[in-house]
Order: sequence, then structure tokens, then C-alpha cells
Amino acid sequence: MTDTTNPTTTPSDPTTTSAARRSLDLWLTMWNGDGGLARRICADDFRIRFAVTEPDGSTPADDIRTAEDFARYLGWWHGQHPGVVFTNVADAIDGEHGRLLWDMEAPGVHVGGVDVFDFDPDGRVRRVWSVGGQRSVRG
Repeated sequence: MTDTTNPTTTPSDPTTTSAARRSLDLWLTMWNGDGGLARRICADDFRIRFAVTEPDGSTPADDIRTAEDFARYLGWWHGQHPGVVFTNVADAIDGEHGRLLWDMEAPGVHVGGVDVFDFDPDGRVRRVWSVGGQRSVRG
């Protein structure tokens, strides 16, 4: 199946897959405090959607439109959630798409979730849908 936005790239293109792997491998490093990585691994048209809101009911991530916006958001988020550590439980990449099961720990909290990714032909993250749960995703 050919990607209609870039006819030279197919979803199983090994170049896209290896570049997407690099982005996915850095995703939790970014979430664990190196928000500047967003500028490196997020595409120009980056968007993220969370299935949860902040404790006050707000959804500040809905306003993210660039990697720079995301880097600023991550700085803010870490200020709101000190001591948080994300770990990779499992992941997979299938050409231009990826999945990541993760756990998050903070003092007194251990929860999990899943992120679903679309990557651009350069392997940068274009879209992310993130759903967190109330318990670990480890078996």
C-alpha cells in the first residue's frame, strides 16, 4: 500500500521504520524530563490528544500545534507532576504506525497507559493518542 502523501514511501519502508524506532526509543526519555527532545522527534505538524484531563478539568495539551509548544507543555507538566518516572512495558512499530505500553510511577502512584503513534516519512511523530489508566499495564 503506497502512502498517497509521499508516493516514494510505503508503510513498511525500512527507512521510515528505523527512523520511527529512534523517535519511539526517545519518547519516554523526553517524558522523563528531557522535554527539549520534542524539537528533535516531533514533526512540524505534530498533534497529541489525551483521553484524560488535568485535575482541574482543563486540557492544555489540546492547544499544542508545534514541537516547540510540546516542549513548553512538557516543562509545565513536569512542574505539576514532580518525581514522575515513565517506563516502557512493550512497544511495536509497523512502518508509519507505532504503539507503546507504558507505566508511570510517582510517590504513591503506579499507573499505566498506551500511546498510539503516526510517524512522518522521516520517522518523526506526527500524531499521538494517549490513554492512561488507573493501574499498571504490566501483566
